[in-house]
Amino acid sequence: MAIGVDVLTQQRVWNTFEDDRDHLYEQYRDVPYDPDTGCSLEELAGEVERCLAERAGQSHILQKAAAFQCILSRAQICVDPRDWFPDKVNHGDLLRALRQRWAQEAREGATKDGAAWFDTLDALGLGRGALDTGHISPGWQRMFSRGLWGLAEGAREALAGLPAGDRERSDFYQAVLMVCEASIALSRRFAALAEGMSAQHPLYEQRLRMIAETCRRVPAHAPRTLHEALYYAWLMHELIEFEGEAVRSLGRFDLMFLPTYRADVGVGRLTREQAKELFKAYWIKSYARTRGADNGAHFCLGGQHRDGSDATNELTTLILEAYEELNAPDPKLSVRIFAGTPKRLYRRVMEMIRAGHNAMVLMNDEAAVPALQKRGKTLHDARCYLPIGCYEPAVDGKEAACTTNLVVNLAKGVELALYDGVDPLSGVRVGPRTGDPRGFPRFESFLAAYVAQMDHILERSAAAIGAHERQWTEINPSPLIAASIEDCLQRGQDVGAGGCHYNAVGCVGAGLANAADSLLAIKRAVYDEARFTMGEILDALRRDYVGYEALREYLVNRVPKWGNGDPEADDLAKAVADHYCAKIHSFTNERGGPYQAALYSFTFQWSLGRNTGALPDGRRARKPLAPGVGPMAGRDRAGITALLESVGKIDFTETPNGSVLDIRLHPTSVAGEGGLEVLTSLVRTAFDRGVFAVQFSIVDPTTLRAAQRDPEAYAALQIRVAGYSAYFCRLSKDVQDHLIAQHTHQL
Repeated sequence: MAIGVDVLTQQRVWNTFEDDRDHLYEQYRDVPYDPDTGCSLEELAGEVERCLAERAGQSHILQKAAAFQCILSRAQICVDPRDWFPDKVNHGDLLRALRQRWAQEAREGATKDGAAWFDTLDALGLGRGALDTGHISPGWQRMFSRGLWGLAEGAREALAGLPAGDRERSDFYQAVLMVCEASIALSRRFAALAEGMSAQHPLYEQRLRMIAETCRRVPAHAPRTLHEALYYAWLMHELIEFEGEAVRSLGRFDLMFLPTYRADVGVGRLTREQAKELFKAYWIKSYARTRGADNGAHFCLGGQHRDGSDATNELTTLILEAYEELNAPDPKLSVRIFAGTPKRLYRRVMEMIRAGHNAMVLMNDEAAVPALQKRGKTLHDARCYLPIGCYEPAVDGKEAACTTNLVVNLAKGVELALYDGVDPLSGVRVGPRTGDPRGFPRFESFLAAYVAQMDHILERSAAAIGAHERQWTEINPSPLIAASIEDCLQRGQDVGAGGCHYNAVGCVGAGLANAADSLLAIKRAVYDEARFTMGEILDALRRDYVGYEALREYLVNRVPKWGNGDPEADDLAKAVADHYCAKIHSFTNERGGPYQAALYSFTFQWSLGRNTGALPDGRRARKPLAPGVGPMAGRDRAGITALLESVGKIDFTETPNGSVLDIRLHPTSVAGEGGLEVLTSLVRTAFDRGVFAVQFSIVDPTTLRAAQRDPEAYAALQIRVAGYSAYFCRLSKDVQDHLIAQHTHQL
């Protein structure tokens, strides 16, 4: 269908991004699907139901593949002349509805008890549980090297070689063939539409013909040009998400796209500036999809090759330039750092961070690679990790990492130990009876109660995750992403059946500082100094410190806090982290792989905090927990060196599922040439101490307050929220106030 464009006198192919930027940002709103290209949504829903009825009694993977094929062949589509990467299909989320139907069937049967426990976790602030079928990266290199025809041919050969009666693998290979063929057919529908539109849009005729040629070529075949590679990657991202997996990693960009970039530049087919324009047009699709929400995609630069050599290349620099020019908070960018990272990359990244590009995370290979090795990855595979989601490393194209099956509130164990297993805000008994703490003769008794409460939460959660994992292939069979993963095709097993080479369950621990500080507060106030009784502490907590201001002042200001280099506080934080990680790593998942621990909070510091009562660290009821692996806002008063000393006590090789330290700096502390050296030295010191990852927010709190008063004047102001960045003025007032408080206490 024609999209309104004024006809001018010359072709618009290149140097159009800035003119088209606002339009591209709105590209997913009110999409003008061409009614001549397919069914209405009502008709399409009926077609899907008829398709499923014809396959009643067949396996869910075949039913889903058939529905996938039906939708992509019959849905209305749209090609936009200003968009280099056609992807718009009016599918009405019909596959999501099918997934939800199957999930509800499982909830009424096999996952009933597990789902009830997940509901309890969420309602009482203990954590959050889910069947995480996302947080996965396709086998990008495998898709690029073979094309979907090549992957389909591999499935066809495997199917022909199966012994009679092997229904499960037969269904798997048939489903792979169906979704690969459907994806190719969809792209050719885009090609035909673009070709037909070229005569209607003289201004964009050349571009539309280029788009048509690209859509005919890929994803069927291996890409030859950068445009083909980027289109292939984006289409697969969208189709895999449509299938039901959250693709939280777009890949290692400077490696994925290097061959086609070099090929284009080498023959004069593409200039450096044109390549940057393509990358920006690609990324803005991601931002237009999320519109600044916290579920954006992620891509990676730098790091190492399999042999340990530096992976940085000329495309690394170009991509950083394009990303800086785009200046949008999504997609997120991580830069992998290791001993061989060139100084020029360090400097370029520090310049961007200082300038306010805070959607960037720096990952420490010297922590991540050994952490992955400890959980069974080979050295060569571990070096090929890419961050998925926020900071969670997974082996590229070989691993189903499932990084957020569980989020657990580490401070909740303190609360339950104080109330003998009863959640104080709801009055619900959720933990074991560990005794009235007023009768505990020494701190070790309270610490044992804390451990017992946490172990109970983790054991119940692991059982619930197991119940859901056993139903994975019934709830969300995944033939398209499985087609991209070599081990799945070789084994004839879906991702949820354990087909990947590596199969993990990720568990995230939030509120480390609150747990450690609360434990030390009890140790000091009740046992070491006997300043207050356990009864007085309990009375103060029940009343949210109202009328107990002097007691709270003592707990907040007289008891050492995590993040200040205090040995006792650091030792308790390390003990909490060590026990949590060891307990997580004692479990094995239903696919035969390990559970993997993480220490960060993402946005869960708010959601978990809302259902957590007052804590002995002085935090009031329902307030946010501490961010990431760092201290509570305002509690790190000894400077950045002391903060790094504390955080460096944690063994981050025991957090293979990721961790991050938030560092907030005032702009004046990193001003001038010396400021870049300060930033670089800070990162190197953190990484030398073993810190897993760091993310920065460099902003004056005065600026944030001004933005609250005059949002129009500061519409472009970006800020790091948690595992994502956002435009400050688009955040809620509560989140803005919390971030202002955090930055008021910056280093």
